[in-house]
Amino acid sequence: MLLCVVCLLCIVFTSSTDQELHTLIQRMEKKIAMLEMELSDLRLWKSDIEKNSKEHLRKERLLMQQAGFESGVAFSAYISKSFKAASFGNSREIVYDKIECNVGNGYDNNTGTFRAPIKGTYAFTWSVCGSGVDQGEIGVEILINNQIHGSVWVDSEQVSDEDCSTGFVIQTLNAGDVVFTRSHSTGALQGSVRSDQFMRTTFSGWVLF
Repeated sequence: MLLCVVCLLCIVFTSSTDQELHTLIQRMEKKIAMLEMELSDLRLWKSDIEKNSKEHLRKERLLMQQAGFESGVAFSAYISKSFKAASFGNSREIVYDKIECNVGNGYDNNTGTFRAPIKGTYAFTWSVCGSGVDQGEIGVEILINNQIHGSVWVDSEQVSDEDCSTGFVIQTLNAGDVVFTRSHSTGALQGSVRSDQFMRTTFSGWVLF
């Protein structure tokens, strides 16, 4: 009799355990199915992002190639020979006639003007040197769309005192914005601005992003 009771209890326990395992397996199968659906959605989302990103890059490269500046935008130019500051006068645009780099063709060495080919954040630097032979003195401003955004002043106080000064600005430009440098609008200019094999008066710029 006791043996029958024990066997009955074992059957009941085994049956209960099998039912719990079956329920647990069903729950796990449902979770796995949900995870597989989520994984499938993530793969589709990743595929869409990669596709859109590649298409966006392709269009950007195409536009840049059509505009002729697929390698970015950068320029650097300098003045080929020294000139008299006093006779040059105030508020005169400076023309850097010798081009060393002009990626994007934004700089015009006939006018000294840079016109931004594309919208972006740009860096500009300009250097001016004053001759110590005749105590060169001049200020040079940088203008963006005819608004002054920076200024430097060079002054060689005595004979053999060569002096150079450099300015640097960062500005966000729209396509077509104009940048140039000019002699200072105020102040007496004297002596010579020097630009030769020993020191150069230069103007450079490039797009950062």
